[in-house]
Amino acid sequence: MQRAFKSNFAIQWGYCAPGFVLAVQQLLDRYEDPTDEEIAYALGGNLCRCSGYVNIFNAVRELAAARAQVAG
Repeated sequence: MQRAFKSNFAIQWGYCAPGFVLAVQQLLDRYEDPTDEEIAYALGGNLCRCSGYVNIFNAVRELAAARAQVAG
């Protein structure tokens, strides 16, 4: 998860990182390949004023793809 967030520049200051990490972990435990709507809902309780959410969504997609590759 750290690599996915770092490679997508998903976290700048890190203040919001713990909440996003926990939310993403729970999301990916629940859905193997989450839709954008599912990602948005899962991250809805976290506020990021630095990086915006596009990079965070990209990190989630990358992480889901990597997990699918390992599993499949």
